[in-house]
Amino acid sequence: MEKKNEFLIPVSGLALGSHTFEYEINNDFFKGMDYSEVKQGKVAVKLDVDRQETMLTLHFDIKGSVRVPCDRCAEEFDQPIESQQEFFLKLGTENAEESDDVAVVSPDLSEYDVRSLVYEYIILAIPMHRVHPEGQCNPTVIEMLNREEAPAEEDEADTIDPRWAALKDIDLNDK
Repeated sequence: MEKKNEFLIPVSGLALGSHTFEYEINNDFFKGMDYSEVKQGKVAVKLDVDRQETMLTLHFDIKGSVRVPCDRCAEEFDQPIESQQEFFLKLGTENAEESDDVAVVSPDLSEYDVRSLVYEYIILAIPMHRVHPEGQCNPTVIEMLNREEAPAEEDEADTIDPRWAALKDIDLNDK
């Protein structure tokens, strides 16, 4: 199991300048996330934190793969992912979230947990359309899909709804 404080980055005690944190995300990380659509994966996350006087800029570089079901054949496969994201922590008087990529935190805050950001950025890196590389889908499923599609197209082309059949006799050029 992962250490609880692994994703906590220092805020108030962090010196000005650039700092790097690295995380190896594995199956345990995804098991710890409630209702996660991803249960398995191996992802490397490099987090560069640029500490300035009034804010911290977090640069996330994410590379790896996650196990997802194929949209075509429904078998799971390892989907490669890669993403670069940026998040800003402004130091202010009230804790708030200004936008999706900006949060305001107290300058006295000792640590900030980036676990949910890492998870969110991994999920956002997964493509909307998830399919095996060409030729790697389950051949049995592909054969069934091809067999089911062919007759439906032929039937649809030959059959005309009788309610619309009278419309083909109308000559649009007559005025």
